Order: sequence, then C-alpha cells, then structure tokens
Amino acid sequence: MAENYADIVRTVGFRKAVEFALNETPGKFSGLCGSKGSYSNKLEQIEDRFGDLYAEEIDERNGDTKNVDPDVERRWIAKPKRASVAPLLDPDDQMSTEVGLKSPLSVGVARAIRRYQDDKFLQGFYGTAYVGEQESLSAVPFKSANVMPVDYGITGTPTGLTLAKLIGIKKYMRKNLVDLEVERPVIITTSEQEEDLLNIMQIQSRDYNPMTQQVLQSGKVVSFMGMDFLQAEIGNPKAYKLSASLTVDGSGYRRLPVFLRSGMHWGNWLDFDGHADLRPDKNHSEQIAGYTCGASTRVLEDKCYQILCAE
Repeated sequence: MAENYADIVRTVGFRKAVEFALNETPGKFSGLCGSKGSYSNKLEQIEDRFGDLYAEEIDERNGDTKNVDPDVERRWIAKPKRASVAPLLDPDDQMSTEVGLKSPLSVGVARAIRRYQDDKFLQGFYGTAYVGEQESLSAVPFKSANVMPVDYGITGTPTGLTLAKLIGIKKYMRKNLVDLEVERPVIITTSEQEEDLLNIMQIQSRDYNPMTQQVLQSGKVVSFMGMDFLQAEIGNPKAYKLSASLTVDGSGYRRLPVFLRSGMHWGNWLDFDGHADLRPDKNHSEQIAGYTCGASTRVLEDKCYQILCAE
C-alpha cells in the first residue's frame, strides 16, 4: 500500500462508497485445474501414470507367459514460499473518515491473495514440472513441439490468433492422441486476441456459430470450435506480477496458454489464512493480514500447448 494512503483517506470528504483500483478480477485460473490436492510436505507426489499396454499374439502352444512390465511416470509438485499481504489500519484514519476502513481493506486482502494464486497458476503452466523418484527428480520443461509458431498458416508472416491457428492447435492435440470428445481445450486470450477472434468471419456468421448474436452483443467469444476462451490481460504486470514476463517469448510474441483441464494440477499448502490483530508496537494500529501458499504444475505435457501470436 502506498505510504501516503493515510493522507488520502484521512478526510471527511472521503466517499461513502468504496472502490478498488482497476485490475483483473482475481480467482480466474486455479479452478481450471482438473485435479487439486492439499499438502504439507516440501515435495509432494501428485500421481503415478502408467504407460499403455498392448496384447500380443501367443506364437507357441503351452509356451511361457510373456510378462510385461508397464512404464510408470511419477509426477511431483514442490512447495513454494508462503506469500502475504498485510496493510496497517491507523486508529486516527478510522476515526476521521465517514467510511469504516476495515471492511474494504479486508476485501482487498482477500482479492490480493486470489490474484497471487492466479499468478502461480501461470508460473506453473509455463514453468518446469518434475518427474521421477524423490531422490533423483528430473526437470520437465515445456514441450517445444507443443508450441505453435507465430507464422503458422502463412510461413514467414507473423500473425495473431487466426482461424488457421485454431484449426491447427486441435490438429496438434489429435496427433498427440488427445481425446477432444472427452475434454474441451481452454485458451486464455488477451484483448488483442479477443479482437482477432471477433474479426474471424466464421465467428461472425450464423452458418458457423449459432451463438453469433450473443457474441456480437457481448463483444467477447466464450466458445468456438469445441474450445472455451477466457479473456485475461496476462501480460500486464500490475495484475500478474510474477508471470507477465513469461507470457512473451524472446522475440516479443505472445505465448497464449492452451490446455485441457486434466493437464494441470493445483496444490494447496495453505489456501487462505486471514488475521486482524492489534499492534502495540505500532500505537495499536490494526494489522489486517492474509496468507497463502499454493502452486500449480503440468501433469501431462501433451495436454498443454502454446500459440505464439503477434500483437
């Protein structure tokens, strides 16, 4: 909180209605994870994934049974550092305003915690996952083959979010044996890609999209071609302080997250812990504090993709 906030609110003219500065509405992303867990250890096992098994023909009578050892991949999630937000409420500020400040500050603390959790989701999506035994874990970077180039569809020409890219990303998934009849992909877009989508003729036409009227009235695309769209300004560090830099590549192209929910996992060590305590060392100002500790990670690489877009 700015150091001069007390001078701002210590006035009889302070409005009776309280608002927060413009920012992303928090709590968008962690609920998109297909699996969740509550943990207590520094390193936690998420799941064991078995490889596919195949039947083989028996080529001799009364022969020995052919034993098969299935491949097993063990996924892990590491505990992050705890995060906090803790503004102080001075008694003089409280007495000299027409609005009780404790309630809006409490709401602001809760919003800050949820916003931090959104940030941690994006960190987990773009970051390193871990596989193996606890004594010898291997780092799993984002699969480069699952990153669609910025000039997909028009070689040599960087483009935004085009129809060719939407068709192509589903092709990427099918080649990786993703069952799109069971799950719908989620694409997180910024306002730039939202504009690209609204300019796609097939989205504007009732022949392709029965939801056209609703799309044109609301100005946003929620669903198209069996995919769900979620708009968020993921490149804005005001809202996504930890992960905004991860959403662009070295050439400055936007790295749009595309994933199936079952490909992401959210781990909670502490979802939310709130406190309101008097501070004798601060002339009995009241400290309104919130804490959280959580992270996300990819659990199946072929359910996570990126579309590079020029903006």
